[in-house]
Amino acid sequence: MKNTQLFLTGITTIALLTGGCSDLKDTLPPVAENTGVHPAGWLTKTSADFHGNAIRNQGWDMRPCRTCHGSSYTGGTSMVSCRTCHTEVLGPEHCNVCHGSASNSAPPRDLSGNTDKSFRGVGQHQVHVMGTARTAPVGCSTCHVLPAGDIYDPNHIDANPGQAEVNMTGLAAKRTAGATPVPVYYTQSTACGNTYCHGQFKNGNGDNPMFWVGGAALSGACGSCHGDVSRPTLAERALPKTAAQGGTHPNNLNCANCHGDVVNASLQFVDPSKHVNGYLNVFGQVREF
Repeated sequence: MKNTQLFLTGITTIALLTGGCSDLKDTLPPVAENTGVHPAGWLTKTSADFHGNAIRNQGWDMRPCRTCHGSSYTGGTSMVSCRTCHTEVLGPEHCNVCHGSASNSAPPRDLSGNTDKSFRGVGQHQVHVMGTARTAPVGCSTCHVLPAGDIYDPNHIDANPGQAEVNMTGLAAKRTAGATPVPVYYTQSTACGNTYCHGQFKNGNGDNPMFWVGGAALSGACGSCHGDVSRPTLAERALPKTAAQGGTHPNNLNCANCHGDVVNASLQFVDPSKHVNGYLNVFGQVREF
């Protein structure tokens, strides 16, 4: 009886969560269901007994699985490999088994299988990770402490399962002349405040919060990080603070005259990698603020 309980505990976890096998068929190969160890729906995504639900209920902890399936989930004493379905580098512990997709490991999907931006687990992940026509991609480590070789790092899977720690560093805390960001993420409102990325730099709008979910519709528009979103033209909206606003930027609306390697005369970006990169790109040269 004791050995049976140990076997049950060890094999309780093959994947991660309810949506964790989203790229697989609804019914997986019946490699374990005929053993009598697991419930009939253990490998069926739509079943309440799906193994992803079991993982979720025990705080995403898959370590008991290793007892029977081996330290690398290749079979162990059970001789049933989790890697038959979980073919990624880390098998069932690979990032996109729990969140993200085959494209990248950032949501959507979030831990609950949500894909809409209105869920905080999804939010603006892809805009940051993939970049836009105006900005270069931002690495995950800018906002999160990445697990160092073990997914059970306290900054990843811990006593607060499903709640991500946001520890903004690097680019978010980039110091420029006259501005020292102290980034903060407001959990309740989902606002990011005092970050270099969104205006905490010389002649920027450092007091203008950006919202991960909801908030102002123009929170990512030109003028929200530098300039004034209330102005009538794009050039006016994008113009950083001049002497009239307490800044030092020249009162010149022809951005391309100085930043021609970033935007053209129509204010279309010619090189997004030179925007929000921590430096000034002036007259074709990269300079510190």
